[in-house]
Amino acid sequence: MASKSSNCLKYKICHSENLGRYLVSAKNISAGEVIIREDPVVVGPATFNKSSLCFSCLRHLSAASKKSHYICSKCNVAPLCNSFCEDSLGHHTKEECQLLESDKEFYSKNIQQITEILMHFRMWLLKVKNSNQWEQINEMEDHSIKRRNTEIWQEREESVVDVFREMKLISANDKNAGELVQKICGILDVNSFELRSPGGMGESPLRGLYLKTSLIAHECRGNTHITVDDKFQLTVFASLPIQKGEIIYFNYTSSLLGSAERKEHLREGKYFECKCSTCLDPFEGGSHLSSIICPRCRKGFVTIKNPLTINHYDKGTNWECQSCKRNYFGCLIKSTLEISKSLINNIEIDDIKKMENLLKTLSSTFHTNHFLILNLKQKLLTEYRRELSSPNPQKKTLLKMFQLCKEVYNVLEIIEPGISRAKGILLYEMHFPVAILANRAYAANEISSHDLLLKLQEAEDLLKKSLKMLLLEPATTPEGILTKRALQELKILSQNIDDVKSLSLTQSPKNRNLKKRNNFRKH
Repeated sequence: MASKSSNCLKYKICHSENLGRYLVSAKNISAGEVIIREDPVVVGPATFNKSSLCFSCLRHLSAASKKSHYICSKCNVAPLCNSFCEDSLGHHTKEECQLLESDKEFYSKNIQQITEILMHFRMWLLKVKNSNQWEQINEMEDHSIKRRNTEIWQEREESVVDVFREMKLISANDKNAGELVQKICGILDVNSFELRSPGGMGESPLRGLYLKTSLIAHECRGNTHITVDDKFQLTVFASLPIQKGEIIYFNYTSSLLGSAERKEHLREGKYFECKCSTCLDPFEGGSHLSSIICPRCRKGFVTIKNPLTINHYDKGTNWECQSCKRNYFGCLIKSTLEISKSLINNIEIDDIKKMENLLKTLSSTFHTNHFLILNLKQKLLTEYRRELSSPNPQKKTLLKMFQLCKEVYNVLEIIEPGISRAKGILLYEMHFPVAILANRAYAANEISSHDLLLKLQEAEDLLKKSLKMLLLEPATTPEGILTKRALQELKILSQNIDDVKSLSLTQSPKNRNLKKRNNFRKH
C-alpha cells in the first residue's frame, strides 16, 4: 500500500448523501500518474474453484490428489489447489489451517460449500485477529436495507449464513451474528474487485477487497485506469488529467454495454441507479451504444425518450426517432434485441463468412456502434487474429481486421477516454496489417520506397501509442507479456524504418540526377 503521506498528496475522502464516501483529487494529477497503490485485505474465489482454495489440513485426501500440489509452509501438508498455493501469496493463514483441521470429516464432505464462502470466512477471521482493519471494513457500504428480503438476501442466507452455522462459527439462535454475516456478504458483493489467478493460471475468477480503491465513485466514463499484479497489488492510475477538487471516478461495469444494460448491472450488483452524464444522454455521449436505425424513415436513430426510466424495455416505455419523431414501445425494442442476440450467440464462430454476412444484416437495424454490433465485431476480430497467425494471411483479411479494430477503437475513444487497456491492445493489433501490407506492396513494386517509409512510420506511431498505455501493465500479466513483445517489435520496426530511409536516400530523384550527371561527365 502506498504510504499515508504520499496518498494524502493525491486524494482526500469526502461524503455526500448521493455518493456516500468518495474520493476527490487533492492536487492536479497527470494522465498516467499513480493515485493509489494498495494490497487487498482479503482475496478468494468469486465462484466455486478448487484451484484457488488451499485446504491444507485435509490430510486424508487421496495420494493421487496430492502428487501435483505444493506444500503449505504453515501446516507442512499438501493443499487442495491445482495451480498455486495461496499461502505463497499471503492469503492462506494459520487460523484457517487450525479451523479446517479441527473437523476434517465435515470439511472434506463440504468442500464446495466451504470454497464458495472462503472470502466470507476470511473476513470473519479478520474481524477476530485485526480489529483496526475490521473497523475500516465495517465502514464500507453494504446496502443491507436494499438487499434485505430480496432473492440475493435469501440466497446468501442459505449459501453463506447457514454454512457458517454448520461450521459452528455462529450459533443457530444468534440473529445478530447472522446479520453480521449478511453485512459481510453485502460488503463483498458491493465493494470487491474481480481478479485473475496469478500468471493467468486457473479459469475461474477471484475477488479482492481493497480499502481505499473501493471508495472511488462510479462513472460510466471514468478518469482512472486500474491494474493488478500477480501478488494482487492493485494500482490506480489517472487515465486522464484530473484537476484538484475533481471527483475520482472508475467504471464499475462494462463500457461496451448499452445504457439499459449498464444500469441493470449496477442496480443488481451495486444497488444504485446510475445517473451519470453518459446514462442521462439518449445518445450516450455520441457513442450511440443503444441507438437503433428508425424502421420508418431509415435516416434517424431511435433512442430512449426518457433516460431516467428504470426499465427501458417496458411496454409503456417510449423510444423516439430523433429525425421523424416516430415513437416505439420499449417491448418492441426488447424483441429486436433478443432476436439479434440469439442470432449472434448461435453463429458458428469459426465461419467468418457467416459472421460477416450477419454483421451486414444487423447493420441495417442497428447503429454501427450499437453494443450488439460491437459484440459481433469482437467475435470477428478473434477469427481474424487466428488467420493473422497463419504463414500468409490474406490481404482482404488484413484490411478487414484493420477496419474493425479502427471502428471499435473509435468507440472506445468516446467511452474510455485517455489511457485504456482495450485501446492499447487494439492499437497494437492495428499496426500489423499496416506493416505487412506495406512490405508486400513494396515487394510487388506497387509502391515506392518513400511510400513504404510513410506506411512503416504509420505502423510505428500506432505501436508507440499502444505502448504508452500498455507500459502501465504489470510485467507478468497477459498484457504485460504483450507489452514486452510490442517493445521487441518496435525495435525491429524502427530498424526497418532506418533501412528504408537509407534506401530512399539513394533512390531519391536528386541522387538519381546527380548520378546521371556524374556518368555523363565520365563519358
